[in-house]
Amino acid sequence: MCDTTQVSPSEDDDQSPEGGDPACWLARVCPECGLFAEHDPPTVCVRCGTPVPSG
Repeated sequence: MCDTTQVSPSEDDDQSPEGGDPACWLARVCPECGLFAEHDPPTVCVRCGTPVPSG
């Protein structure tokens, strides 16, 4: 016989892994072209030369 117990979404939330990158990565995105900076700001975008300021 199959187990037909259903789990409500609220019961399953505690076991779901959280995904995505933290919001703090936003400071490393070039405001002009959107390239992700390799180094922590302040830096200069290697693609377009735009300064990427500290967040």
